[in-house]
Amino acid sequence: MIFRFALSLAAPAVITACAPFVRGAAAPSPTSAAINVADVRSRIFLVAHDSMRGRQAGYTGNYAMTSYLAREARRIGLEPAGEKGTYFQTVPVVRRATDSTSTISVHGRRLAIFTDFAPVRPTSSLRAGLGLSAKSLGSVYGGRAGDTTVSLAPAQVEGRMVVLDAPLGADGMPTGVYSTPAATAISRFPNAAAIAVAALEIVTPAAAAGLTSRSAGLPRPAGGPARPTTILLSTRAAESVLGSPLASLRPGATGRNVSLHIAFDDRPTEAPARNVVALLRGSDPRLKGQVVAVGAHSDHNGIAARAVDHDSLRAFNRVMRPEGAQTAARQPTGVERERIRAVLDSLRLINPPRRDSINNGADDDGSGSVAALEIAESLAADGRPRRSILFVWHTGEEAGLLGSAWFNDQPTIPRDSIIAQLNMDMVGRGTAIDLARGGPRNLQVIGSRRLSTELGNVVDSVNALRAEPWLIDYSFDAPRHPLNRYCRSDHYMYARAGIPITYFSRGYHIDYHQVTDEPQYINYEGLARVAAFVRDVAIAVANRDTRVRVDKPKPDPLGPCRQ
Repeated sequence: MIFRFALSLAAPAVITACAPFVRGAAAPSPTSAAINVADVRSRIFLVAHDSMRGRQAGYTGNYAMTSYLAREARRIGLEPAGEKGTYFQTVPVVRRATDSTSTISVHGRRLAIFTDFAPVRPTSSLRAGLGLSAKSLGSVYGGRAGDTTVSLAPAQVEGRMVVLDAPLGADGMPTGVYSTPAATAISRFPNAAAIAVAALEIVTPAAAAGLTSRSAGLPRPAGGPARPTTILLSTRAAESVLGSPLASLRPGATGRNVSLHIAFDDRPTEAPARNVVALLRGSDPRLKGQVVAVGAHSDHNGIAARAVDHDSLRAFNRVMRPEGAQTAARQPTGVERERIRAVLDSLRLINPPRRDSINNGADDDGSGSVAALEIAESLAADGRPRRSILFVWHTGEEAGLLGSAWFNDQPTIPRDSIIAQLNMDMVGRGTAIDLARGGPRNLQVIGSRRLSTELGNVVDSVNALRAEPWLIDYSFDAPRHPLNRYCRSDHYMYARAGIPITYFSRGYHIDYHQVTDEPQYINYEGLARVAAFVRDVAIAVANRDTRVRVDKPKPDPLGPCRQ
């Protein structure tokens, strides 16, 4: 809908999607040890160039990005901390889709795939299984999805399909294994063979497309317990399985046996997916075996299926989608159309039409990746802190936190040596132009006290000592915040392992997950200030006499993330 409207406003294209980026371009130049505006600008224009092709994990653009990061790590003087003496950790990403031969039959009737049922394609088998075949699988009603007051004995669900009614108030179902009601149910019914949620009719269009498309995932790891396979059912199909209307059932009611074959088709990626892992060795012989991890994600969303006119999309989003893809799209009213037209007319006075299909990801997360490089270069030149600093540029964040999940499950250094993780994601915008509450000193901090009160205190004390302290916004860290941001970036994969984290961001804006997330919109002064602040927090944590103490409950590493 949004793209159709944007294209209707566009004049004939004069710049193609694959043409070199030209507006505001800055030629890459050598960087200095100091964190400064010129360096972050030079780096952003390089990593968010069209030649990176959107940096999608498992594609040549992200491979080029990780090659650049490794070259810079070597030049700066960081030690390789990946696999086999390299800066890389290969993440075995595959391109996964539901196998069209998947079937479910109930009472002699075969259900129609993507009409009566749809397997939920897992990004990994950390929580959800990667397929199931059974000639006769029992079923049991588990109540409403998300209702944690329902308790069934393990014997009632073991080896069966647990069928759940849709959650109350549900208006859509994301397909990611980390966020679906099915994933929540897995932690409640871990010994079930399958979890089926009767919500297929209410999935959003984007989620429905995700059920049938091919996207990134991790293969089944060797060993480990089996995980329930997750499925969406239509209400009619769920009632066919259970043999009664859902409204008439009580949790624990048994249903019919089903036969099913659920499978996924995994294919190789275009290029290897890689984390980049590099170490700055600490100066204290007693403490250098402990590390403070500093991270960002190197990937973005690749190339869009359709090219759109750049300024038409920005005009639409300025009026209709102030947080880009985070804001639900809808058709504009007549008044809104006039406002969009006025914005576009003003842009046409400055720029000719330009069609584009490359998601450059200058802010998401070119900004965090560049900030981590700047921090590394600064620390390597200005004296090493007592503890070591580990830099990890994760791949596959946009595909479901794949790189950070793999690193924490298969760490290239002892995981217990990581005393804290500082994550930067979208730290290049945040002014009043971008956010209603934005400004030059606006910074969002999430998770700093969720596991360690001391880590949160360090963040605040470092900020208090600055000549111009940040106005830190902790509102997005509130429990049950609807945006669920604590669960949506790489820091959470460290937190689920019990490692204290802090997530730094400057917030969503009109270009979030849009082809318009380009270098000319970055606030370079603010980005340099964020990098300097996170560097100082890392130094403060690394120079403490004692590691930051975990004084809050650790999450269930196999349970769903809870905001």
